[in-house]
Amino acid sequence: MMHSLPGTAAHFVLEALAYALGARVYWRAASSLPTPMLPDRVLLLGITVFGALLGRKLLHVAEHFEILRTQAGWLPWLAGKSILGGLLGGTLGAELGKQAIGWRVPTGDPWVPALTMGMIVGRLGCQLSGPWDQTYGIPTTLPWAWDYGDGLGRHPTALYEMLLLAVLHRLTRQRALAAHPGARFASFLLGYCVIRLGVEFLKPPFGAFAPGSLPVALHGGLTAIQWAAIGGMVWFAALLRMRMQAGDRN
Repeated sequence: MMHSLPGTAAHFVLEALAYALGARVYWRAASSLPTPMLPDRVLLLGITVFGALLGRKLLHVAEHFEILRTQAGWLPWLAGKSILGGLLGGTLGAELGKQAIGWRVPTGDPWVPALTMGMIVGRLGCQLSGPWDQTYGIPTTLPWAWDYGDGLGRHPTALYEMLLLAVLHRLTRQRALAAHPGARFASFLLGYCVIRLGVEFLKPPFGAFAPGSLPVALHGGLTAIQWAAIGGMVWFAALLRMRMQAGDRN
């Protein structure tokens, strides 16, 4: 299958739509929950957003550091971002922000439907973008192989991620999780780390099939994203356990 939409237009339009829909879903899901006073809310949001922006950039740099350090100028360092890095950084920022304002109530659960919606729409943009987006999979002869515009059939890894996100969202709607504030969010991020760890094995490790793409650094046979996913799995498993135990005590 070959996509027919112009890559850059599809990517940027759908990415903007992903942010808009995600924000809409979040505010609707969070409307009935307790929130801090306005000044504290602004501070919490600012720290969370800063953490997300920093995390998504740092993980991208770690992924491509070996080639970025050989590039002249600063423009190559500004391009690119990592969804997983944004989730890790944003979650860390939110936890630090809540400590700063003394807020003890878990705030993550409304993000689950918002992140699901946003990432599915955003990954659709990646899928339709062609090789330049560098989110394609390795070549395959499977019937559902996707031609990104250059005649090679590859694993449609963005589509895999979209389907797995939908399944993950369904799994996190269990009543056992809903009864423990914050548990749904922790389980969602734990599941997403598992998804990313697995899907990355179906991507070319050095961007070999897209001219001009950034090589990906391997560390111990895994990419920086995979190591981040493993770290996230440990962190969110511990967070999930803490949320479940807190609910049991209540």
